[in-house]
Amino acid sequence: MKEKNSISKEDLEILEFLSKYKMLKVEDAKLIYKSKRYYRQRVNRLIDNEYVKRYKSYIIISKKGRKILNKVGTDYIKNIKNESYMERLKNIASIATVSIDSNIKFIPSWDIKEKDIYTETARRYVGKMIIENDEYLVYYISSKKKHVYIKQLLFDIKKALNYNEIIIFVENFDVVNKNYSNLYFGKNNTYIIKNTEENKKIIKEIYNMNVHEILENIYQKEIMISDWKYADYLIEDGTYIVYMIFLNTEKINRLNWYYKENTNSNRKVEIVTLEENKQKVDELSCNNVKVKTLNVDLLGGESEY
Repeated sequence: MKEKNSISKEDLEILEFLSKYKMLKVEDAKLIYKSKRYYRQRVNRLIDNEYVKRYKSYIIISKKGRKILNKVGTDYIKNIKNESYMERLKNIASIATVSIDSNIKFIPSWDIKEKDIYTETARRYVGKMIIENDEYLVYYISSKKKHVYIKQLLFDIKKALNYNEIIIFVENFDVVNKNYSNLYFGKNNTYIIKNTEENKKIIKEIYNMNVHEILENIYQKEIMISDWKYADYLIEDGTYIVYMIFLNTEKINRLNWYYKENTNSNRKVEIVTLEENKQKVDELSCNNVKVKTLNVDLLGGESEY
């Protein structure tokens, strides 16, 4: 018979997550326990047995929890009274949930060696995400952040010379505006993603999606590989398709520049994106580009690779 305070495999996963990312929203524990109700009982049990401590709607690891993991050192939360610091940890913990039950790795900012990123001022990135073999430098802009912070963050991205793939999590798209150059930096890709549970599920599955099949379901036509560098696919009527699940400011900017420099072009382009992105994509794109929305229900199927 198990002892009352025995630790399950899922309990250990919770402690490992807390050790690595400092904190976890209680509600997100369901991702580890894989239950919409049972997880609260398990979290309460961890609290009762003093393996974790409650911090508002979050949990953090205790000294006893660290001992279970044989962890020693000073990687605990030192500035728990610093609201700005704790808000940053909340954002990191939220993004880090993409690593739960997936092959995605998320490395928090404190585990990134300074030599990897050229910065001399306070770091604004929150971590690095590795999906398959692709590395993304990750930022978070909350609705609470003021102009000075956002300008510093944009400057930090421009200085990240070794990274051409950027992800910026946001709470709304208001920050994507001309005052901040529409969050365009001349990178290969800059993805602006609303930090929602649904979008994090999509990130987990994005490399398993059969894009060709998804587009055939949308267009009900044969989908061909594009012969034009600014688009991904082509259909028989000559329409070029830019597949953009998440808002990608670099792709949009490249399309805008093409039409600015080729004013007589009659090339037809459609951007396929999630419904939540449509208004902002329309706002950022030139009149030559049309937007077609993508139903979340279509995002599934076998990998095409």
